[in-house]
Amino acid sequence: MTIASFSSNDRDPAVRIRLGRCVYCGSTRYREKDDRRLGDEHVIPESLGGNLILEQAACEGCERKVNLFEQSIMKTVLYAPRVHLGIRRKKRKRGEDTITLDATVNGKEVKISLPIKRVPLMLFFIMMDSPGVLIGRPAHIPSFNGAWVKPFLEDGPRMPQGLQGMATPALDTHKFMQFLAKIAHCYAVSALGDELIPLLPDIILADPAPPPNFNLIGGYGNSHTGDPTASLHELDLSWQSSYGVEYAIVRIRMFAKLGAPTYRVVVGQRPVRQLMEIEDEPPLHEGLHRRDGQAGV
Repeated sequence: MTIASFSSNDRDPAVRIRLGRCVYCGSTRYREKDDRRLGDEHVIPESLGGNLILEQAACEGCERKVNLFEQSIMKTVLYAPRVHLGIRRKKRKRGEDTITLDATVNGKEVKISLPIKRVPLMLFFIMMDSPGVLIGRPAHIPSFNGAWVKPFLEDGPRMPQGLQGMATPALDTHKFMQFLAKIAHCYAVSALGDELIPLLPDIILADPAPPPNFNLIGGYGNSHTGDPTASLHELDLSWQSSYGVEYAIVRIRMFAKLGAPTYRVVVGQRPVRQLMEIEDEPPLHEGLHRRDGQAGV
């Protein structure tokens, strides 16, 4: 059962939740040598139109590690699509609307910079089966089973004379899995606070990026993408039991209005203390709900 959900569009008003500790490591100081307050953390990056913000939620060390993979994703596979879609950016810089590509021009391999609006790029997402821990699949077995692609400039751009071919930015799957883990973890903590035993911080903070964790990160397979919706991004949180363990699951659907696929990320487990409290609670009248969002009997 869904216990929290959030949807947003570019330029929606900011939604702020004060945390007061690093969402990744629990530190209450930005850095040890001074009293600077913790940094704010966007659940979905601001440069993707994300407007859910955890205030005072990132220390310097964790912030730096998150930026390593987040900026890589934002400056490669997601850079041109967000420009094509007109998604806000923090600052306008010289050359921001150009992209550098490996290309073949007059038979020679070169790097060229082109205006993004003239490049036939695409929004590309991998598709995966369910997280392994939910279906009993061994952790080492990959779950990639296809790709979802949204092309831009379907009518064809005006390409420079002599350009014979080019390579579009590649998706680094290791960093992309960290990217999904970061979004899911931050959203779960924003909704549950301490009522969660987190499973993702080691993945998020790993440097270099670890191999993809198919046990905790997955999707719905290539037969389930869903229809486009009115929202740019959608998140929701639910509890799900699997093999006797109750897991918190975050669903992530970026670019929902384009019909992009949904990812499912296992973010943590319900604390034993909370499970005992739920079991000890007296029955509720029909129509009332427990604080965990499950209907009473």
